[in-house]
Amino acid sequence: MSVRTPLLSLTLLLASGLALSSCQSAPDAPVAADLNSASPAVAEQAQKVQVLISQVERQKAVIETEKTKLNGIEQQLDGARQNLEGIKKEVKATP
Repeated sequence: MSVRTPLLSLTLLLASGLALSSCQSAPDAPVAADLNSASPAVAEQAQKVQVLISQVERQKAVIETEKTKLNGIEQQLDGARQNLEGIKKEVKATP
């Protein structure tokens, strides 16, 4: 299927863009500083926060990827419906 290759490329591009943007987000900066805290409790909790931030960002990337795939499938469905209508008209016009 030739539609899948560009769709996959776009999907990977979106996912990598989201992953890179998550590394640069300003609200996460204090967490990064807390990872090196002298307090073991603060460092441990900062690690938990960091893991959850990463999970959220990965899930957002998955969601965006799935939205892109859904859009592609919907476009294929629209095309298939149009083809069906065209074939039905062709059949009616043929004696």
